[in-house]
Amino acid sequence: MKNKSINKSIIKNQIKNLVDKINYHDDLYYKKNYQEISDQEYDQLRKNLIDLEKQFPEEKISNNPNKKIGKLDSENFKTIEHNSPMLSLNNAYEKNEVKNFYDKINSLLNRKFNVLAETKVDGLSASLRYKGRLLNIGLTRGDGSKGEDITRNLAHVEGIKKTLPREFPEDLEIRGEIFIKKNIFEELNKQRKEKGLPLFSTPRNAASGSVRQLDPEITKERKLSFYGYTIIGDKSFFGNSLSNIREILFKYNFSLNQPSKLCNTFEEMIKFYEEIKSTRSSLNYDIDGIVYKLDSISDQENLGATSRWPRWALAHKFPAENAITTIKDVSFQVGRTGTITPVAILEEVIVGGVKINRATLHNQDEIKRLSLSLGDTISIQRAGDVIPKITSVIKKSKKPEKIKFPENCPSCNSKLKRNKNEVAVRCFNYHGCKEQVINSLSHFVSRNAFDIEGLGERQIRVFWKKKIIKSFIDIFLLEENHNNGKFNLKDIEGLGEKSILKLFNSIKISRSITFDRFIYSLGIRHVGQGIALIISRKFDSVEKFINYFLTYDSSDSFDGVGEIIIKSIKNYLEEDQNLFQINSLLKYINLRYEYYESNKFSNKIVVITGSFKKYSRKVITKKLTSLGAIVSASISKKTDYLFCGEDPGSKLEKAKLFKIKILNSNEVESEMKD
Repeated sequence: MKNKSINKSIIKNQIKNLVDKINYHDDLYYKKNYQEISDQEYDQLRKNLIDLEKQFPEEKISNNPNKKIGKLDSENFKTIEHNSPMLSLNNAYEKNEVKNFYDKINSLLNRKFNVLAETKVDGLSASLRYKGRLLNIGLTRGDGSKGEDITRNLAHVEGIKKTLPREFPEDLEIRGEIFIKKNIFEELNKQRKEKGLPLFSTPRNAASGSVRQLDPEITKERKLSFYGYTIIGDKSFFGNSLSNIREILFKYNFSLNQPSKLCNTFEEMIKFYEEIKSTRSSLNYDIDGIVYKLDSISDQENLGATSRWPRWALAHKFPAENAITTIKDVSFQVGRTGTITPVAILEEVIVGGVKINRATLHNQDEIKRLSLSLGDTISIQRAGDVIPKITSVIKKSKKPEKIKFPENCPSCNSKLKRNKNEVAVRCFNYHGCKEQVINSLSHFVSRNAFDIEGLGERQIRVFWKKKIIKSFIDIFLLEENHNNGKFNLKDIEGLGEKSILKLFNSIKISRSITFDRFIYSLGIRHVGQGIALIISRKFDSVEKFINYFLTYDSSDSFDGVGEIIIKSIKNYLEEDQNLFQINSLLKYINLRYEYYESNKFSNKIVVITGSFKKYSRKVITKKLTSLGAIVSASISKKTDYLFCGEDPGSKLEKAKLFKIKILNSNEVESEMKD
């Protein structure tokens, strides 16, 4: 019995660690246009989590990243629902994975078929809607269900036609990729360097950031490009195949990603992949693999899609690129919760056409695992838009200098500690450590918290240095202190009358905030958006929230919130300074508690499995959440409903075993309409 308990505990920790890692890398990628690990490593993390889900379906996984397609990247832009979901693609790295994909289609169709192979442009997916042959709306992929409205920034993107040829249907949608050409990227970084501005790390980062500018003139200056890869519209004009669509687009001078190949066999697919892999550096745009798509559109429709990706397409990714260089030094960064992260400073080397001079070392254990010393010759690996990682030591330095992990915080000089069963070394001087406070303030004003436009990390650092903002409260006293002459924001470079008034207005708007976003804004360790939402539903006042966790009894049950999280919240609230900040904030903000009209789903636990024709799982989850339901990732005896679509897997059998109410596809669609 004891061993069973230990094993269960180990599995829970494995699942939690995987979820935390994946969500951490998702946040970097979708919010900051940045990667720390290769696509291959990231995909492996997701596969590991899927394997654990299958082996241990009874384990609840809160904030499960495998249930998401992507994330809406910015709230500076209006979001609009896609006409049909913009799904991501399933990935493969090995030839046998591609063969499995090919064989599966072969067995399903049981006849000859063609596969279109195209270069996978490393950019930002976009959807262009035309009405009356005029460009009407441009959207990013967003979370797959909804995208950001970037129409105003598309006027000067090369390859996007504002008006369609008169032979085209009046209404249609073109989907493709926004990117920046390599030569344009190099020139852009050269100009930024001359102006003393931070350089973009990769063309993808430059494109992603440029298309989301609030000022369209900035987007225009970045000289973005667009390649279309499919059209959703009248089949009688475009035909029933992707190859037909490409021919028509080419005929009417649309920009396409070249080269491509219509393949009749698996061998032709692999041959094309190998040819492009060996010549990719000659292309003037970044690619990270080859995309294989079933050519027949009617066959695509018959095969359909899972909740995350179409069954008729596959991305065959290129392997990570490697280079040899020397480690010169190691710097140590302090995170919001005090975690110390070592970063290797390298002799500059070019990997995949990108200059690299840094590599992440993750933690102290990684340095020990590699037996790394200053001066060592090392192998680094990079794939896609990533800060590379050190994979191995090729040659030890003749005069090796040991990397000394600091005993004291590099920011505040406090003694560093490492908790039992944790890999992170941390600074526990939460309120006196400059970097922790600045990062906490930046988190507090971030998009998913108070969402104060014009008050990002860079501005926070300036205000901190000038002693204008030192705590959460100072943000809401900014206008009052400016007007009273305590300081003059006009004295700060880059702040004029208009930008100051805009900042004040943004702060005023932010004062009204939902309880879940407020909880998230506090930056409590282990409390992400999903956990904050679950917690917020249990309380109708801050006082009840505080009292519950301060007097928490381990015999209590809190569905969806584990012991580690509860302990973290309790520790946070036990600090007088944190309680003081919360109580002080209540004087300046208006907390909104979400109430739900009583319905059959309010406060019920619902699990979703399989895929649905009319609605993505993201849309269904959002609807359930709006009704006050708790959407869980796994079946248990406490589950109230199972929403069951196509290909449900083991959850259906388990639901029957526990006699849980099961709603089929038609019933789910009926509930969605109500």
